Amino acid sequence: MIVVLNFKNILTEDSFPSMVGDKLNPREEKVLKIIHDNVLVPYYSIEFNLPTEIVDLREFIPLFVEIYEFLKNVMMFDNETTSHLFYLFVLNYNKEGEYKDIENVRVGLTYEEQMEMFGEKVMFLSEHFGTLPFLIDRMEYDTYGIPTYNITTIDETYAFGNQKQLDEAIKVYIDDRWYSEEDVFFTFGVETYLSYCSVSDTDKRIVSGEEANHYESDMFDEEIIDFLSHNGSRVNYELVKEYKEMEAEWGKLTSSEDGEQYKIRMSEIVEEGRENVREIIYDDTYNRLENDLSEYLEELGYVSGHRDAFKNLPPWVQFSWEEFNDDEFDNFEIWQLSPYENVDEAYLDNGDIYYIIQVDY
Repeated sequence: MIVVLNFKNILTEDSFPSMVGDKLNPREEKVLKIIHDNVLVPYYSIEFNLPTEIVDLREFIPLFVEIYEFLKNVMMFDNETTSHLFYLFVLNYNKEGEYKDIENVRVGLTYEEQMEMFGEKVMFLSEHFGTLPFLIDRMEYDTYGIPTYNITTIDETYAFGNQKQLDEAIKVYIDDRWYSEEDVFFTFGVETYLSYCSVSDTDKRIVSGEEANHYESDMFDEEIIDFLSHNGSRVNYELVKEYKEMEAEWGKLTSSEDGEQYKIRMSEIVEEGRENVREIIYDDTYNRLENDLSEYLEELGYVSGHRDAFKNLPPWVQFSWEEFNDDEFDNFEIWQLSPYENVDEAYLDNGDIYYIIQVDY
């Protein structure tokens, strides 16, 4: 309350700016002195070591904020007057706090000077958020690799980057989002998970060979012939035909006649048939591992009816993070980068598209 009363005579005067020539008018001198005594001196009260200048030094951003808020909230100037007085003070500051009869007063900075001082991005954000470039703080950290800025006047933080930076940020976000294959499995379900799985050529050969040997070794001779009669090529058909002919001829013999030659040939046919059965099972298994992995695993009981289905998957099932991440990238929505779902597109003077993404501080 006391501070406000001290400013009463200034607040009731005509609005700023009102400079004459290259000198400060009495009201401006008065305000700059008030800022010095009520902001600068308390700000450095611990050591009372005032800086020699406060222009274009990033370390003074907290001080810039205090000056701006003092003019805006305590002295209650409008935006235009606040900006004018802010620049007057920052550009004409002196350690001694003497603001009367200053020579070569600097009223402001040209756009080119500010571009050189702050860069194109800060200048764009300054215009976008309607604030002064002095009050935009380039954060020491990035957001998924995107340069990040705090707009101190509204206390909000934004990542500000181009398309290339955005694409890289999405990739980093996706990498951070998915910690393990199991996470993908239980989030999307077994069917989606297995759609990104495959079996290496080496493992396909091993698994197919083991499956063929296991299947064939459990078959009786008659089952071999029956299997070949329903599966396989013309060669297998001819083997089955010959086997049945041998069997029929052997059956016609009397008990006194020797049928050893038929028995031997039938055994040879079965052995040849076993090899053909292994080839058929091998090819079928290899093809299913390559083209119908999900159904194959379900048929063998790896992923159906088990609460611990993921843990039951065989080690030769390989998940492709590359394919999964590519699909996640293609389906990614930019707003996902913002906890506030607040994303704007911006066009810089050079035509580049940039994205303004609100993030946490």
